[in-house]
Amino acid sequence: MIYIYTDGVTSDSHLMISMQSVTNLDVRFCTNIMIADGCLEHAKMIIMPGGADMYYCEKLNGRGNKIIRDFVNNGGSYLGICAGAYYASSALDWGCGEISGSRELDFFKGKATGPIYDWIENKTSIYDGSWIKAVEIETNNREAFLTQYNGGPVFEETADEVIARYNTLENNPPAIINGTFGQGRYILSSPHIENFGHLLIDGLYKHHNKSYERERAEIDKLLEFETVQKQFFQSIVARLL
Repeated sequence: MIYIYTDGVTSDSHLMISMQSVTNLDVRFCTNIMIADGCLEHAKMIIMPGGADMYYCEKLNGRGNKIIRDFVNNGGSYLGICAGAYYASSALDWGCGEISGSRELDFFKGKATGPIYDWIENKTSIYDGSWIKAVEIETNNREAFLTQYNGGPVFEETADEVIARYNTLENNPPAIINGTFGQGRYILSSPHIENFGHLLIDGLYKHHNKSYERERAEIDKLLEFETVQKQFFQSIVARLL
């Protein structure tokens, strides 16, 4: 059993579709109440998706995070994507101090810092433009391809293993990291490695979207790498099962 955490604020339908395309295991959504009621007792992995980690803090701080920590410590796996990656770090710094501080899960013993301003449409007013960007990552076996960036962090160089780096940024900072916690393991991904090009096209609208042309151009770049991105995402999931 694999659970995708849902907070009722953001939609994770694309993540569900992607997961169902790379594994034959049962994939379901869970809420903070379901976690408190013991849904992880029969799970192999929990996925904390993109969104905004302050919503996660509000619902899970205290009992919920202790249950997740115990789940991983006892042999479960955690996949954190974008907000879920910030959330599982020891501390985060978002927007040059707009949101900062320690986090309870504390799987990755380092700070997650973002967003990457060079990849945001409006660098002076980040909430007034699009964050969607096709960016290149390079894996630790020297494979490079484009995937989707949407506000994720860079990680301090303290990870057990760096799976992939942002190879077009200065100093090639870690983009995807892997580590162990007790008997379990975690992978934290800054980019949205689960958002394949065709899913992004399905979710792209012109209606009330001033950034449509920019986003369409970025997604068109991603479509060329859909096969390799899917294979990579499948390999990430396999490492945690």
